[in-house]
Amino acid sequence: MAEHTPEMPSTIRTFLLRPGTFFEQRRDQLNGFRGGGLALGIAVAVTVVLGIALRLFAAQFTGTVERDNPARPPDQMCEDGGVGGITVSGCDEPATRTVEIGSLIWDYATEVLPGLFVGFVIVWIGLMIGLYVGAKLAGGSGQFGETAEITAWGLLPSVVGVAAGGAALVFFAATTDLSASAPELLLEQVRRLQNGLSGLVFLAIQVGTAAWQAYIWAGGLRVVHEISRYAAVAIAVIAATFPVIAS
Repeated sequence: MAEHTPEMPSTIRTFLLRPGTFFEQRRDQLNGFRGGGLALGIAVAVTVVLGIALRLFAAQFTGTVERDNPARPPDQMCEDGGVGGITVSGCDEPATRTVEIGSLIWDYATEVLPGLFVGFVIVWIGLMIGLYVGAKLAGGSGQFGETAEITAWGLLPSVVGVAAGGAALVFFAATTDLSASAPELLLEQVRRLQNGLSGLVFLAIQVGTAAWQAYIWAGGLRVVHEISRYAAVAIAVIAATFPVIAS
């Protein structure tokens, strides 16, 4: 009796090592609807992973800062016995309150993360158009919907890249004293994370992610658009390096 190999591990292995074969096996199933769903799923995953990393990163900041107390009315409402002789509630509250810097960073992150999710989808659309136009200029014959799914599959390494970058950020932040309360000192401490060994690690993760994406896109473009290996690699490398340069 022949040994049965599970399909999923084999599929994953093919995608990782031979993306061209992976797309060849799904040549008739590639479409824009599947690509859109995959891109949205990856955008959610990237946002969640980044959110976890930022939450852990914010926890490394142990300094505090004085902020205006929102529970206290403005000074003009509390002076001279209140408004029209009526005492305003909350005037006995302190004018400022002590806030942990980590909580402020996390509050800012929660405001930014939804925009990052939308931005990721916009990047997918831009890359999809770029890959399609590049393939057409190279004499490709594939459809736009097929390119949409190929583009989405090529974004999967972003999840790994964000996870690795987030882990590195938290690790290096844990080895740095982030206890200053002055904004200029905190900014200087954060900038140190982008220099030296930590900076090289972040760059390596970014370049590695881009190279992996280019490898996937090149394999997909060759299958779907039937263009030469050199043309597919050139288009894929340009598409993968553009976000790195822009960042």
